Amino acid sequence: MIVVLFAVLSLVGIVMRAVTPDRPRPVPTTQRTTPAPTLPVKWTVTATQLRPDLTKPELLSSTDGLFDDSRAIDAGTAWLVLTGDANDTGVWVHGLDPSTGRELWKRDLPDGLCAAGLVGKAVLCASAIEHDDATGLGTSWHLARLDPATGRELSGTDWTGWLTLVHADRDRVLLVEQRQPAPHAVLTVLNADLEQRAQFDLRAEPQHAGLFSDNRIVNRKLPIPDGPALDRPRIRKVADGLTALWVGQSTAFVDLAKGTLIDVPRCSRLVDDGTRLWCNQGAVAAALGYSLKPLFETDLNTRLAFPNRDPRAGDVTDPVFLQQTGLAVRVNPSTGRTIGPLVNTRNGSAFGTTTSPQTAYLRGVTLVWDSSTLFAVKARTGELLWQLKDPGTVGDPWNWKGRILLAHRNLRILDPASGRVVSAYRQGRGLYTEVLGDALIAVGPDELALLVDP
Repeated sequence: MIVVLFAVLSLVGIVMRAVTPDRPRPVPTTQRTTPAPTLPVKWTVTATQLRPDLTKPELLSSTDGLFDDSRAIDAGTAWLVLTGDANDTGVWVHGLDPSTGRELWKRDLPDGLCAAGLVGKAVLCASAIEHDDATGLGTSWHLARLDPATGRELSGTDWTGWLTLVHADRDRVLLVEQRQPAPHAVLTVLNADLEQRAQFDLRAEPQHAGLFSDNRIVNRKLPIPDGPALDRPRIRKVADGLTALWVGQSTAFVDLAKGTLIDVPRCSRLVDDGTRLWCNQGAVAAALGYSLKPLFETDLNTRLAFPNRDPRAGDVTDPVFLQQTGLAVRVNPSTGRTIGPLVNTRNGSAFGTTTSPQTAYLRGVTLVWDSSTLFAVKARTGELLWQLKDPGTVGDPWNWKGRILLAHRNLRILDPASGRVVSAYRQGRGLYTEVLGDALIAVGPDELALLVDP
């Protein structure tokens, strides 16, 4: 009887294994008995070397005024950085040799801003030539197209406005003002010859106020008076060529080629999934057609996670949605209705503040993580690829030569198929680790370093 029972149980086990799909196995946290080696550097240049005229010089954290990463500009023949003091004044722009870090040239650039993208093969920089007496903000600027190899001005023009950021996209330029008294946002479109093609005063737009915040989280230490300021502006290229200026709770959609303003809807955490746009609108996420026509909304309290992505992969990404508890869920892209859980994430807390799970899109693979687990998923299908327990500080994920790079002061390179940690290093230069073109750099207020490829 016992033999028969054992045989039956074995048969049931075989059948269950046959009908139960294999699940991705958790990847154990890598344990190291010795500290990870420090990644060597090919060259390094310090702010003090570039600016011996300043007592405490710094590399400025934003070259263009945007919150998208632009601590250094890859202009091909040269890398560009901006230096100044701790208040972002006394600004100079420097051209560096990418292979050696040697300074090729420098130019005085009062209150300077430089677009992270190029206009043709030239770098676009702006310097203030007149200031408002009451605030000290620049109100008249010289715009210059610079040869990145020499710093020589190829062409230029003077322009009047309260410039706060500059964006270049091949043969078009977008200038963004926050005029005083605030709130007052104005957009100006220029062509490659720096001729004005259009200007839009956004005060008449119903969602204009959503561009501003009293929280005053700004990238550049401009002398903006107390009161509203543009709230962490970012740029996305979406919807068959529209340039989206996402600022705070609103987004301005501009067709730079035609010089037209499409709309300024309530829209934060903007995502283009390749077919439609998604925007957080209060307690829900809303889907918009590429013409910006409203389509449908998600269930209440189901909203977009913050859409981090490797920018080299473009701006078409897979959205991830979070419920109030921080649970990542799948949403039917054609209806907005919740399908079910994506991965089992939860909110956390830090210094008494609730923290949400984070996400990053890497060319078809989406990483979702909280303090306990890092998941790799195909967000569109819900397929779980692998999970890494106790991931620690993830930092900024990047695609790196066919693998996944978790970039922080501690670097980890993961096998994208299994999540296995292939190698780990320490980075002893700069606060941040970034990918600039095809190079790995360390950068912070004090220095910029080219790291040896791990």
